Amino acid sequence: MTDSVDWSTDQRICFVGFGEAGEALSGGFRSLSPVAWDLKLLTDTSSCRDRIQRSGFKPASTLSEALEGIDWVVSLVTADQAAVVCEQVCSIARSNFTYLEMNSCSPGTKRSNAQMVADAGGVLADVAIMSPVNPSRLETPLLVSGPSAESCVSFLNQFGYNASLCGPEVGQASALKMTRSIMIKGVEALSAECFLTAQRLGIQPEIVASLTKSFDGLDWLTRGGYNLERMSKHGIRRAAEMREVVATIQETGLSADMTRSTVEWQQRIGDLALDPDTEDLAQLSRLLNERLS
Repeated sequence: MTDSVDWSTDQRICFVGFGEAGEALSGGFRSLSPVAWDLKLLTDTSSCRDRIQRSGFKPASTLSEALEGIDWVVSLVTADQAAVVCEQVCSIARSNFTYLEMNSCSPGTKRSNAQMVADAGGVLADVAIMSPVNPSRLETPLLVSGPSAESCVSFLNQFGYNASLCGPEVGQASALKMTRSIMIKGVEALSAECFLTAQRLGIQPEIVASLTKSFDGLDWLTRGGYNLERMSKHGIRRAAEMREVVATIQETGLSADMTRSTVEWQQRIGDLALDPDTEDLAQLSRLLNERLS
């Protein structure tokens, strides 16, 4: 497939994966009669189907149905399923499709997926989601790299997205995303270890005050609560992403000691299966410490 992409409104688009990110990023494509497929349609049919329909998408009965006559595939699954889903799509989709690989994967995984897509007659664009999708939704910054990146940026922005060109090679956008996550998700893990320890020692208010004073302008009471809430709701997905970050680091020849610990903390809190409706640091710390005891 060449870099010249037709982005007229008769294009057929399918989202594979329709969780938080899929729902948040779905709004721009309503005019294209879009289709969505998610594994949860096989089990949690009512909830998942309702969420897809509320977003203006048609829920497909099977992945094959979703990919019938497809022009664009948007992959938004967990990082550990990205390669599996890409292989499944490539075994079904016709040629001349564009695969928007939006998952949080290492550059190596993105390049491997790009080869699968090319072998199937399509082209893959490496799309990195560079901030939380809520509440920004379509304003969420997207970095796009790959041989069709320029055309994909034009396509996305025509439908109201906030996409920017990153470079001509698959892996460039994901390299930025993965490296950023070392810090962002790593700070979340450090927050958990620090504030949960402080709560058990009975010194959390003092620690919050000390950190806020040391990091001028950063409100650790608010930030700490936000970090714990994010880990509680999305720890399992974040752990999968951080395993890809470990792979990214190792691809450079460095060790990934601290990031492996980030994986452990994200997984540990995610496994508690909490869905808190608060970002209160003290309340979340008590809840997590009770469950971790």
